[in-house]
Order: sequence, then structure tokens, then C-alpha cells
Amino acid sequence: MSKPLDMTKEKPLRLIVLFAYPLMLVGILQLSYTLVDSAVIGRLLGVNAFASVGATANPHWLVFDALMSTTHGFGAALAQRFGAKDYEGLNKTFSTAVIIAVTLGTAVGLAGVFGSKSVLVLLNTPPELLNDAALYLSFLLGGMPLTIFHNLLGAMLRAVGDSRTQLRAMIFSTLLNIVLDIALVIPLGIAGVAIATLLAQLAACVYCLRVLRKAGIIKKPERIWDTASAKELVRLGAPLGLVAAVTEIGALVVQRYINAYGVEFVAGMAAATRLYNLLVIIAGAIEGAVATFVAQNFGAKLIERVKLGVTVGRRLMFASSAIIMAFALLFGRGILSLLVEGEPEQLAAVLDAGQRQFMVFTLGLPVLCLLVLYKAALVGVGNTVIPMLSGFFEFTMRILSVMLLTSFLGVWGVHLAVASGWIAAAILLIISFNVIYGKLIRSS
Repeated sequence: MSKPLDMTKEKPLRLIVLFAYPLMLVGILQLSYTLVDSAVIGRLLGVNAFASVGATANPHWLVFDALMSTTHGFGAALAQRFGAKDYEGLNKTFSTAVIIAVTLGTAVGLAGVFGSKSVLVLLNTPPELLNDAALYLSFLLGGMPLTIFHNLLGAMLRAVGDSRTQLRAMIFSTLLNIVLDIALVIPLGIAGVAIATLLAQLAACVYCLRVLRKAGIIKKPERIWDTASAKELVRLGAPLGLVAAVTEIGALVVQRYINAYGVEFVAGMAAATRLYNLLVIIAGAIEGAVATFVAQNFGAKLIERVKLGVTVGRRLMFASSAIIMAFALLFGRGILSLLVEGEPEQLAAVLDAGQRQFMVFTLGLPVLCLLVLYKAALVGVGNTVIPMLSGFFEFTMRILSVMLLTSFLGVWGVHLAVASGWIAAAILLIISFNVIYGKLIRSS
């Protein structure tokens, strides 16, 4: 295991960059899961299969993002324990978090297995896509206990300042995912791709758990369940899970409008969403680094370093965004064309829809960077109420946009829905962080 990184000392720029670059590589590898899955399905099974998987993106992401955001809240609690040098508390909190996470993941997984088709019907999924989409979604949701445990192990590693172990795990699991995709897609179709993803996640879990135990970071505490730790985990994790769920419910409403425009539009939006994840890789890495930096320094009561870390993170995000935006605007359509194959007329319609959405994502990237940065900072100082409220702001703006703008802008009302939510949420988070930081400085 890499040596744990104490972020309460040394210059923030060096610490954040040192911590962020392995997370960036992890993000690239995680994205390759999605892109490889999409490319294998789109090129080997065709546009309809690609659109079937795309139709599952928002319901799957609703569950995934809610659980992942919950574990991010857990990670803040773990990082605060580590920053305060409370190692016994760190282990009690982790063991309690495992119980909560796996229980929650199991409940969600069972609901997903039995309810996937009903959800897709409710979203007005085109009939020709419904059966394949339901099959794919039921496999992914059924594997949620494994997925949330994987996210929790990543949160523990980041909390103690280790971003390299997860990178090594992702390199192995990504290669395994590619091999399994190719091996399973022909005999099992769409289900084979979902199974490949889950098996690769299992391999990553085994590696991360083994490293944490061997390094002595995870030790068996006197009590596996600690009620005080559970309350703190719920306080930090539940609002983040709720805000993610609310935000993604807004995305489900948007998906219903997307589905109404037909298979080609669904496929194009799905392709743009896949590439959107490419845009936010660096922002996500910096977000993870800043979240750990803020939480550790807040736990150590070094309040002035909290603001310094946010300032450094903001500068890094804006610099990287400028480069990414230029690249995306130049080469977006060409990259989209690599994901799907079809008849010329059908393919042109898919790429037109995808390019429009990808352009909106690209131009909105600076706003999204501010949103994730200040949300991470607020969680790091133990405030999850404002991030929760920001989710309601984002939800409201998405719904208003898709309901009002489509009546006179047509498909552009759908394209602009997500970005309008980012703007509303970012404004609330920036103002709130500065107010809360001022109070922390005055009371320190």
C-alpha cells in the first residue's frame, strides 16, 4: 500500500496534485468500462442494442449516484477521523459503514431485480428497446451490494490519503472487463456486458480489501457496530444520497422526454452522456483531492488551510477545463462516431442529437466544476444540508427547463435541462460555502 498522505502539512498545491493524478487515472479507467461496454454493444449488436443500454442510463445512475454519494459522506467522516489521528474511531466508523452500506445495497438490489421493467415502462421506453433494457438494468441493479462495497473501499483509501491503490486495482479490473466483454457479449448478448462489469468490480474489491488489511489500516475494532459512528455516518451520508437521488429523479423526467423523440435521439443522447464522463474526469479527481484535503484539515482544526485548498482546487479546475473544452469542441463528433454503427441515415440522426447535447455539456463545464468543488468543500467541513438543498435547486431547474422550453424550443429544451440545473445549484453552493467559512474563521 502507498504511504498514507497527511494533508494537514505542506503546500496545498503539491498535495492536491499528488493526490489527484491517480484519481484522474482511475476516472479514465472507470470511463473505459462504460466506453468499452458501449462500443462493444454499439458495434457488435447495433443501434437498437446501444439505445437499449442508453435507456437504462438514468435509472441506473439514479441508484448508483445515490449510493456513491452516500459513501462520499461516509468518506468525509473517515477522513476527519484520520485527520484527528483517531485511529480507533477510524476503524469503528469503517466497520459500521460496511454494515450500513451492504444492507442498503442489498435492499436496493432486490428492488432493482424485480422492478426494472416497471420503471422502464413508466419512463415510456420505446417497446422495441424494453426487454433488452430491462435485462441489462436488472443485472446492474442486482449487483449493487458489490458496487457500494467497492465505493466504500475507495472512500476509505481516499480518507487516509491513498489514491494509488485504487488506481492499481482499476488497471487490473479494467483489463479484465475488456476481456470479459469480448468473451461474453456474443454468447450472452447485453447481459454478458453487465456480468463482465460486475466480475471486474469484484476483482477490484478483493485487491483493495487485501491491501487495506495487509497495511493495518483496517483492523477489527472492539465493537463491529458503533451507534455513535452510525449516527455520524447517517448525518453525513444520507443528505448526499438524498440529493443525488433527487437530482437523478429530475434526470428520469428528462429521460421520459428523450424517449418520446425516438430510438435515434435516445441513442444520440446516450452517446453524449457516455462522453460527458470524459469531460469531468479531471474535475472529479480534483474534487476528490479537495474533499480529502478539506476534511483532514477540518478534523485537525486547521481552518485557514480549508479555504486555501478550495482556492487551489478552483484554479486547477479552471485551467484544466479550458484545455478540455477546446479538445471536446474540436473532436466531439468524431469521438461520438466511434461508439455506434448503423445505416447512414440512422447514424447521422444519432450523431446530430449526440453532438448537440455534447456541446451543451462542454460549454457548461466551468459551472459544473464550481458545483462539484464547493459541494466537496461543504461536505468536508461537515455540512451536508446545503448540498442537499442544492440538489432540490438542480431538480427544480431541470424540470422547469424540460417542461417549459420544449414547448417552443423543441429538442433544445431537453438539451439545456441539465445545464440549467448546474447553474442554480452552483450559485447556492458558492454563496453558502463563503458564509460558513466566515463563521468558522470567526469561531476559531
